[in-house]
Amino acid sequence: MPEARAERGSTLLMFTLALIVMMGVLGLVVDIGWAYYRRQAAQAAADAAVLAAATAASHSLASFTCGLNGIACQDPTSCGTSIPNPPNNNLQVGCLYAQSNGFSASNGQTVLISANTTSPAPGVPGVQVPYWITVSVNETNQQTFSSVLGNTLLTVGAHATATVFPAPGDCIYALAGSGVGLSANGNINISSACGVYVDSSASNAINLVGNATIGVTGADIDIVGNWSANSNTQLSPAPVTGLSVSGDPLAGVPAPSTSCSNAGISLKSKDTQTIDPCEYSGTVNVGGQASLTLHPGIYVLDNGFSVGGGASLSGAGVTLYIKGGSASIAGGGVVNLSSPLSGTYQGIAIFQSRTDTNTMTLVGGTTQFINGAVYGPVAPLSYTGGASGQSLSTLLIANTVTFVGNSNITAASKTGYAGGAGGPTLIQ
Repeated sequence: MPEARAERGSTLLMFTLALIVMMGVLGLVVDIGWAYYRRQAAQAAADAAVLAAATAASHSLASFTCGLNGIACQDPTSCGTSIPNPPNNNLQVGCLYAQSNGFSASNGQTVLISANTTSPAPGVPGVQVPYWITVSVNETNQQTFSSVLGNTLLTVGAHATATVFPAPGDCIYALAGSGVGLSANGNINISSACGVYVDSSASNAINLVGNATIGVTGADIDIVGNWSANSNTQLSPAPVTGLSVSGDPLAGVPAPSTSCSNAGISLKSKDTQTIDPCEYSGTVNVGGQASLTLHPGIYVLDNGFSVGGGASLSGAGVTLYIKGGSASIAGGGVVNLSSPLSGTYQGIAIFQSRTDTNTMTLVGGTTQFINGAVYGPVAPLSYTGGASGQSLSTLLIANTVTFVGNSNITAASKTGYAGGAGGPTLIQ
């Protein structure tokens, strides 16, 4: 009998211990589920707060200067428990939104908010921005069931980063941070119905020589540095100077790729050919008087393309990705390209690799119609295109931009990344 009682006692003890472990595991599952729910709530609060702060800052799209026009810059700082309402700056707006979503500096919660005009934003390498905001939300919860296993506290958190991309309507961006960003020399007339943004901090970031004229209607000419011109030149309206860097509006666009490969194309005088989207390993060369037609799609050009004098290059719904080499259109070349109307590369006609510093020379003049973005963020761009009697929607984005003849731009090309809504955008 004593042995039986001992066996029953041992069994009862093992059952009790197993029950405790089982309840602990069950409690851990419940607590993890609750923690996941609270993390989702924290992420929603962080997203709402950072977008609210970015939206409040977007009213100063022409200039992001710390301490001016309600734009605040600071290292990570707690929102605190007493937030002015109405707020004094855009970061306090973010704090109020975090609070309205159930997170404030109380009850084991912290809300940290930071912002600055440095670029790129912290934790988002390669994305150049004029101004960024980061919100971090944390909450420490008392564990319930799983506390029997010694897990008394669990901290959950979330963070979000947002920026304010340039206002829609800008169609000429010179991204170089120093030296002459945009230049025109000679009897040149540049007419644009959309804005210009030059990131150079130099005193001659825009440089006009000879009888050059740049006229912008319905938009601004914005410069980080300043501009220089002689008495015979015209720049209208007067530029807004001393601004923050605009950043690359197409920085988030991935490099194109294709699933097929072909050799290059070399057309001699009066040759005619039509090709399909693919990767072309050799140079695509359209000689004088030759004609090349492109079916809609993405073309990856390993060694660039060239269009000779009197040659013709045409294609609707196409994006030319210059993986290496350069893009060259000689004077007198007849070019008629339009970008895709939808998809990742909507609104982008020519995209030169972000590591390709070869000069893009597009000087077709009145016979050159490129409706879509011409994008070469580290390349110099020498450009002439678009007659005044033709509607031309384009977006010129390059390291430097040089106008070498008369050009007319009637609107900015609308892409999935720029030329559309602009303004506040989550980037992390």
